[in-house]
Amino acid sequence: RHSQLRIHSTTTMMMTTMMSGSSAVLSSSLLLSFIVCVALHGHGTLSASAFLTGGAPTTSSSDASTIMAQITSLSSVKEFFNKPGPYGVKHYSDANSAVIEPVSADIQKPFPTVVMSKGNGALCGTSVINAYNSILTHLATHGVASVTPCSVTYVNPAGLKSTIKRITTSGFANPEKIGVAAHSLGGNSALGLFPDELNIKALALLSGVTCILNIPHCNPSGVNVPFFMVQPSLDQNSDVYGPAKSAKLYAPFAGEHNAAIYNNLPKGYLSAFFSLFLDALPSNETVIREMTAELLFGDDPASFKNDFLGARIAFPDASAVVSEASPDVSVFSIDNDDDANSTNLVLAARAYLAANPGSEGDSKPSSFLFAG
Repeated sequence: RHSQLRIHSTTTMMMTTMMSGSSAVLSSSLLLSFIVCVALHGHGTLSASAFLTGGAPTTSSSDASTIMAQITSLSSVKEFFNKPGPYGVKHYSDANSAVIEPVSADIQKPFPTVVMSKGNGALCGTSVINAYNSILTHLATHGVASVTPCSVTYVNPAGLKSTIKRITTSGFANPEKIGVAAHSLGGNSALGLFPDELNIKALALLSGVTCILNIPHCNPSGVNVPFFMVQPSLDQNSDVYGPAKSAKLYAPFAGEHNAAIYNNLPKGYLSAFFSLFLDALPSNETVIREMTAELLFGDDPASFKNDFLGARIAFPDASAVVSEASPDVSVFSIDNDDDANSTNLVLAARAYLAANPGSEGDSKPSSFLFAG
């Protein structure tokens, strides 16, 4: 079980190199076009377009406001999240972690931040071949930073907890706006964080995970935060979605184990998911939040469940969340002061109830046929 880099298809790379002393500088006319395939711990292949870091141009707060003002419908919300967001990005390494942060005059530390739990042996760091660069760069353009621990082949739950504590105490990440994303075996570590004392607000799994191998810390029944699961059709069918006690989205996805990492379809929804539940939307207008919640949990033709064949959504105790009957409703912490995250949870619950009147469970049958 190790990583293996090989050329997946025709590789074309044209570049002009200018030598200055012992330093090589790539000229501005650099043309880099190649496809790589990374075999990750025996589960399949990862096809990704390698790219130079840098991201979208830095924009001003007025630019972001102009973009948000153009969002007037659910389809325009969907388009907003599918495209790169209004912010620039910065890539660098810190404490053996790959860091991607949003850059703009109106975004300052501490950032809403996602900690990425990488797959076993997955390429990491700030290299152009970083397996997660594409999806995490897209997230940063929408105002959510990411930190991916890279120091070991596999990061266990203790390592993830240490990273979360480090970035929150250092002032990089907002301790009230922490999310976790995970890929492959990294999903087992992420599931070992719950129920947690770290105030994690949202969890996304970007491939099937291997609870069926009885890895000790894999605990899907402990998940008590909004949960997004992408399940590739050719992957192992491990039911970690069902036991989660939270608002949750399930996206069956055509492809092999690593398909969600490089395909664009889940990318926009993941940005919407973390933007809503980490309260990272560039506009505080309720109508934008409502439309984002509707995009994820609603029944409109443009919504999540109509984009994925066999998609499932569930929101246990949605009625109780909407009523805000107590400061601690079921598995969700609804604060007495009705903070932004609690408001967003309520909006998501309302969207779910509107789409599924009288229902507190899955809106789709639990069965789904997996190929392979």
